[in-house]
Amino acid sequence: MSDALDRYSERRNRFAATLAQDSGGRPSAALLLAGEENGLKHFEPDPNFFYLTGVEVSRAALLMTAGQAKPTDILLLPASDPAKERWTGRVLTAGGLTPAAQPDPERLESSRLTGHPNIAAYHELDEALLRPLRDAEFLYVDCPEDALPAPLGVSQLLAERLRRHYPYLQVRHAGRLVAQLRRVKDDHELALMRLAMDITAKAHAAIMGHLRPGQFEYEIQALVEYVFTASGAQSPAFPSIIGSGPYSCTLHYERNRRQMDSGDLVVCDIGCRKDYYCADVTRTYPVSGRFTPRQREVYEVVLGAHRAAVEAAKPGAYVREVHAAALDYIARAGYAPYFFHGTSHYLGIEAHDPGSYEKPLEPGVVITIEPGIYIAGEDLGVRIENDLLITETGSAIMTDIPMEVSDIERLLLAPRRSFLL
Repeated sequence: MSDALDRYSERRNRFAATLAQDSGGRPSAALLLAGEENGLKHFEPDPNFFYLTGVEVSRAALLMTAGQAKPTDILLLPASDPAKERWTGRVLTAGGLTPAAQPDPERLESSRLTGHPNIAAYHELDEALLRPLRDAEFLYVDCPEDALPAPLGVSQLLAERLRRHYPYLQVRHAGRLVAQLRRVKDDHELALMRLAMDITAKAHAAIMGHLRPGQFEYEIQALVEYVFTASGAQSPAFPSIIGSGPYSCTLHYERNRRQMDSGDLVVCDIGCRKDYYCADVTRTYPVSGRFTPRQREVYEVVLGAHRAAVEAAKPGAYVREVHAAALDYIARAGYAPYFFHGTSHYLGIEAHDPGSYEKPLEPGVVITIEPGIYIAGEDLGVRIENDLLITETGSAIMTDIPMEVSDIERLLLAPRRSFLL
């Protein structure tokens, strides 16, 4: 446990340094919220809050300062609620103070489990903010990337209330600063991502061992997500995409209700989350077990574009250059009009992890490589996606899932396995 606690402490130290740099050394305060429970839906904390704390409870917050005489690093946790815990079980709580104004056993236990020396109750947030905001010039809160069209979230509403009380505060985006830290993965993060990718590889192997004409897309989805759960993953990293026939050309198809026919291609874009870290791997399979000559022609172009993008991905290169390499290959083959999405995105705690695309790639960054060709008039869509780690000397694909036509056909034409049901 001590290694994990040290890891989160070190991340908060780096965040404090980033905060000081962004504010030019002026007094600042940052507030990140865990988020609220939503009915019976399984709660997951805000990714930035989790990255800095490792805490998985709702109604929690992290308050940090920089450039102030007395640095602040306070973890605010929910108050104990025995009645609620009868339904949900024990969770981390703030505890309280003894008559001698010392942390009580419950608070001491939360401090031990989180590695946080300063614990307070979430309902005491206004009080905890008094001194930091009295001295601060900048308030950093976490705003979602799509904040403009979306309803105001808790962070924005809180920031607006605080700005009314402290009209001199300049509000800035804390998430942008955390994204800088999250962009480069450490060894622990990479180990978790490899676990997620290994499980996702098992799911692709299960698809190739069971796929046959007449099945419904949801049967493959069910098989994939069974493998995820049986292998210890938390959940899918995103809604599983099993798009066959005409839906192989629909990028974010999620209905998965169509019955697959012989002659169809099926795009299987899947990935699991293991201890909050994601995989995202796509393969395109012929439902009958063998590609038609036309399907193979298009598939080989996408595979060549994939190889070109991987070769372009290295330290110092930009994501746009990786995309240009894939697009150039597809364009030279005459299929440019049928490739209409980006080749790469960041991967980590989120399937589309945050990070600036205006910075060059560097060792420890993980991106996807996912060129595709989608010819709707022929119901012919092909996408090949791998997760790629930028290394000191270039890059490395983090998964070992067949991509070559001969390997895919060999596995698909092997004796079929029975479904569990």
